[in-house]
Amino acid sequence: MNSSPAPEPPRKPKKKLTAALVTAAQVALVLAILWLIWGKLSKAVEQIRSSDFQFTLQWGWIALGGLFYCISLLFPPMYWHSVLRQLGQTPTFYASMRAHIIGHLGKYIPGKIFVVLIRSGLLRGPGVDTTVCVLSIFLEGLLQMAVGALVVAALVVGWSIQTGDQNVLWGSLVLFCLVGIPIFPPVFKFGVKLIGVRKFSDEVQKVDLLSWRTFLFGVPIMLCYWLLLGLSFWCVLRGVGLDFPLQAGFPLALLAMTASMVVGFVFVVAPGGMGVREGIIVMLITSALAAYTTTPEAAALVSACVLRILWIAVEIVMGTAFYCVKGKTKS
Repeated sequence: MNSSPAPEPPRKPKKKLTAALVTAAQVALVLAILWLIWGKLSKAVEQIRSSDFQFTLQWGWIALGGLFYCISLLFPPMYWHSVLRQLGQTPTFYASMRAHIIGHLGKYIPGKIFVVLIRSGLLRGPGVDTTVCVLSIFLEGLLQMAVGALVVAALVVGWSIQTGDQNVLWGSLVLFCLVGIPIFPPVFKFGVKLIGVRKFSDEVQKVDLLSWRTFLFGVPIMLCYWLLLGLSFWCVLRGVGLDFPLQAGFPLALLAMTASMVVGFVFVVAPGGMGVREGIIVMLITSALAAYTTTPEAAALVSACVLRILWIAVEIVMGTAFYCVKGKTKS
């Protein structure tokens, strides 16, 4: 009597090779990110050294600015996690937070696609569909930028009311309405389905699971995020010796941060918005700094560069801390 052939043993060498290649790719990605970050830091330091603005860092204000930025980074993952759960995914809150903050470092690679790859890669596994995860990443990023644009429009509306400029007022009101439209669920759902690839049509249809509550929950979260970024920049302005009072300095710092980051997000080829963000900050705050220094343009550039260095330092510390502590991935 012939017995059935024994099943072939698993090919362990192939699995080991695949694991080795994945590890090598991860190491290469980390080295590439560190190399690019080092380049950004070196450029920022060089710009500070070559500046005509004479200053002494006030470390208490700098540390406070870093703390505000650290806290701000915790808000977008809160919304991202709620979207994932709404779309039927089951990661733990810590896993979502970890993937989001580590993935934040991917923005320093041109194109920003590595932000998506890192976050979806870290969260991939049982309970999380990769396509749905990518969809949620885009939703979180779009809402973040839409709320930022709303903040810009609201600040311009306030400025136009104070100055009595009716043309700017009506223009800013129109801008306020336009940038707010994509936030509404029916509009967002239609846009996602319109650009959804047919291959992933089943997963794209899951956007119908999103409710008004999901979007309404996200707006105040993202608003807190932007307000904390504005506070961080105001602290940096104080930290480089500019005696900018909160009442006058914070709205301008908030406008500079929201406008520069929203525009920097659009220029996807600029790693982390490098260059674009600093240019817009200098353009927006130079005239206001003339009352506090004889070299306002140089002071604005130094402030933007110090902010860049501070934020990179916070991102590296937080990213490293979350990478070292894995925790549970599925609830």
